[in-house]
Amino acid sequence: MLAAPVNPSDLNQIEGTYPVRGRFSDEVLGRDECSRERVAVGGNEGVGVVEAVGSGVSDLRVGDWVVPRRAGEYGTWCTRTVVGRSALVEVPAGWRLGVDSLTVGSMKVNPCSAFRLLRDYAQLAPGDWIIQNGANSGVGRAVIQMARLMGVHTINVVRDRSPEEYESLDHELSALGADLVVRDSDLGAEWFKKRAREAGPLKLGLNCVGGRMALAMTKHLGEGATLVSYGGMSRQPVVLPTSLLLFRDVRACGFWMNKWYENCTPGERDAMWRDVLAMARDGGFVAQPMDASTWDEGLGLEEMRRVVGTAVAWNSARKQAFVFA
Repeated sequence: MLAAPVNPSDLNQIEGTYPVRGRFSDEVLGRDECSRERVAVGGNEGVGVVEAVGSGVSDLRVGDWVVPRRAGEYGTWCTRTVVGRSALVEVPAGWRLGVDSLTVGSMKVNPCSAFRLLRDYAQLAPGDWIIQNGANSGVGRAVIQMARLMGVHTINVVRDRSPEEYESLDHELSALGADLVVRDSDLGAEWFKKRAREAGPLKLGLNCVGGRMALAMTKHLGEGATLVSYGGMSRQPVVLPTSLLLFRDVRACGFWMNKWYENCTPGERDAMWRDVLAMARDGGFVAQPMDASTWDEGLGLEEMRRVVGTAVAWNSARKQAFVFA
């Protein structure tokens, strides 16, 4: 392996609450041959380099970069692994030219989720406005940048924080292309209601939080708009008043990147990856800031726990990842 990010869904999988289970095998833990336990390696996203191929494999060569075909194929938090050819997808050298391994290894989930959310749920045209919560998340940052490339304006909702922290985050997201950054407590303010009306009908709402923040945001959507939920960090349900559904014809649906991968064609997948990596190479998309921990003999269990714990913390603005020595 070259690099593997740590996503909240990885912890959900470890907890047993994620729909995709890890690939378990019988392993000897300790010196006692009888001490076999069912174990699995964590991590669903990452990039590796081919070190050897079997006699029946003709379309991969040593040195090729590969990523898991789908979540649960194999755990990516490891230095080396042996997998079947069907579990891998090559990332051609031409696509990744000028892009580092951390960016390639973390493209499948967050950037690709943003790519699909902006294209599959509303007919967006230059000048349109959308609103999203969790705007400082990996997907949120990607939405800001990809929307800017499309000429689409974004209203970006973040959690309440101190004035100094808010100002810093406002500058950071504005530098990525955010048109307006607001705190969740601003959503009910008269000044914000006026600003949202001036922007015109908000055609799309993107929710990764749920609970009261999702409701407060959805109240600003325009006639016939769509609310897409792709996460639930608050672990609270999305509850919408009947009036929004009946009188404003707001639609609500969910998006799961894994499901899209299950249903897409190889051509659709490859076109998306090629476009996302081209954006990264050309500077149109900058990945979420990452703290990379080197995976070697010096990486202890406590450090691994810290990395995973930080990755799912509400107050963490930086993505966590492993790079392999």
